[in-house]
Amino acid sequence: MSKRINQDTKEIKIKNCDVFENDFMKLERKEGIVFGTYKKKNITLDMAKEVVKNRLAFSQQKDVPTLVTEQGLKGIERDARQFLGSEEGVKGVKAGAIVTKSVVSSHLANFFIRVSIIRTRVPMRLFTSEKEAVKWLKQFLDE
Repeated sequence: MSKRINQDTKEIKIKNCDVFENDFMKLERKEGIVFGTYKKKNITLDMAKEVVKNRLAFSQQKDVPTLVTEQGLKGIERDARQFLGSEEGVKGVKAGAIVTKSVVSSHLANFFIRVSIIRTRVPMRLFTSEKEAVKWLKQFLDE
């Protein structure tokens, strides 16, 4: 396991690492799926760009199924939401599952999927069960 951060360019190199964590997110690799958890209540554009950069480094620039839990997430600023729903924001995401437990978060996630993600052609679904989300994402694993 190794993690190297080049302070001059802010470039992150992550090799053979199953967990990556910083102040506002945690990434884990399990069964070929990247699991992401936001740790901050509100996501700004700068944070969204950092999330994507870290996710791409973590997945070694490969397209992988990705599961995101909204645990603790209260909101995503409009420009951050637009970025995350853009081609650049979903780069490296083969398919995405959002797992949410609250009704309010479900409405926000559904809105995000309908308005933002639909233009990128990345398969995306909302779930209330992580187990069901993983089952759905497994169809996108490389054989």
